Amino acid sequence: MQLPQHEARLAVIAELQKTDLEWTRIHNGYFLDYFGVPHVESHMTPVAFTVDMANKAAAIPGTGDDVVAFTYTRDLAKFVVAALDLPASSWDEAMFCYGDKVTWNEFLRVAEEMRGSKFTVAYDSVEKLQKGEMTELPSHPAVYPFFPKPMFQQYFSKFALYVTMGLFDLPEDGSLNREFPDIKPTTVREMLSVWVGK
Repeated sequence: MQLPQHEARLAVIAELQKTDLEWTRIHNGYFLDYFGVPHVESHMTPVAFTVDMANKAAAIPGTGDDVVAFTYTRDLAKFVVAALDLPASSWDEAMFCYGDKVTWNEFLRVAEEMRGSKFTVAYDSVEKLQKGEMTELPSHPAVYPFFPKPMFQQYFSKFALYVTMGLFDLPEDGSLNREFPDIKPTTVREMLSVWVGK
């Protein structure tokens, strides 16, 4: 159940493992930018996955009780820059960083608080997601001209399945967060607060 880009990524990793190059992969949480744009500085194209802040709607994968790590791209940049100062001998093949870790249900509660009203909410079962289907959010049709609905649903239903499998929860032990406690990444509450009064 891999996304199309995973095959290429695994091939690159296999080639890197054959070299003497110093390298690592940095795993970050799901980008928080998607939930703050257009009210935060970001170069990310707004695509609502799970929670549609602008339209006060949500399509939660599974029960909504799986932990998800989130990271603002500007915080990711801070962690990457800091990691470059680590001795290469301390680099693992994979490093981890995140801004906050919450469940989708917790995320939804904060979103509703910041928007000042309840959202329209659907819960997508694992069975539905396994079929490559997911609840359409109001903002989705706007992306269909360049990401057709069948492809969009197939792609993001896999992301949703990854959530239900616990794959969006990043380890705290050995994380760049622990290595660099002076970096104070953006929390979900801080990011979503940009919607207050909007």
